[in-house]
Amino acid sequence: MVQKKNRTQGIDQAQIISSLENIYISPLETCNLACHYCYTAKTPQSLSNRQILDFVTNYSDFIHKSYSLNLKSIIFCGGEVFLRPDFPQLVNSLTDLDIFITIITNGTINRLKYIKNPKNCQILVSLDGPKAIHDQNRGQGNFDKSIKYIKQAQKLGFPIGVMFLITKDSYPYKDSFPASLSQLYKLDKLSNSITYLTDRRLSLTPDQCLDIKLHYPTFPAKNFGCFQLSLQSTGIITGCCESSLSLGNITDHPSVYIQNFLNSLNHCQTCHLKSENLTSDTCNGCCHHNYLCGYPHEFNQPDCHHVIKLFNKKL
Repeated sequence: MVQKKNRTQGIDQAQIISSLENIYISPLETCNLACHYCYTAKTPQSLSNRQILDFVTNYSDFIHKSYSLNLKSIIFCGGEVFLRPDFPQLVNSLTDLDIFITIITNGTINRLKYIKNPKNCQILVSLDGPKAIHDQNRGQGNFDKSIKYIKQAQKLGFPIGVMFLITKDSYPYKDSFPASLSQLYKLDKLSNSITYLTDRRLSLTPDQCLDIKLHYPTFPAKNFGCFQLSLQSTGIITGCCESSLSLGNITDHPSVYIQNFLNSLNHCQTCHLKSENLTSDTCNGCCHHNYLCGYPHEFNQPDCHHVIKLFNKKL
């Protein structure tokens, strides 16, 4: 159980700076599936490998010179990134730079054999619960495709994890489904590699959301939080993969959007410490380690400050 004192502390400045070592990139929003709960904008814009590599190079050089930091990891998500035939080439270029890559995928498009450094590339496959629930959301046959994908990824040496989406339908299986992956599908090594993600379409009750957030390993991790620079497929840079507040553009010098990012987090720190309310004009997204994506909406609270009060009542 998380200690109460950790829930009400403001953002630590060192943690803010260190978060620059990890970034999030969404090369595209399009997908080969049409999941019922999906909330992504499905915008047609996409980023080329060249655009992403140039961005990463400029960003990495800047944080090294300015903060003595190294870019350690990049999370890729979409859309479905493996729709791009050239995506493995991008991954190979980045792992050659000693950057650890995490890819969130639906596990239905298999281009894994083209990634040459599997030990430096984690694959997170989205599963929605038992086969019937998963296929109801994603289409018939897709659960079996994803299980086959996971097994091949394991054989190739990729670190594997499962993103378990919790909806009103899968909530009753929050404990039994992870166990079934080893019992029914012989995926023994996944028992400690499952993270929970709550439904953005608000099918869960606030109490069910609170149960998941407090008692299960969630994405993003509770001890890291979601505050990290995020490059969107539109070229806009935000402070969270779900934020709508632009901090800059891919063509800007890194000093511009990084300073905007730090300023926004400093405002958030002041907000938490002085009990001020965040607004849609100032909120940078889910940028405190006590908040995960969508907290105010999922708990039917007006802002993050009220969410903290709710958590403290339950602890």
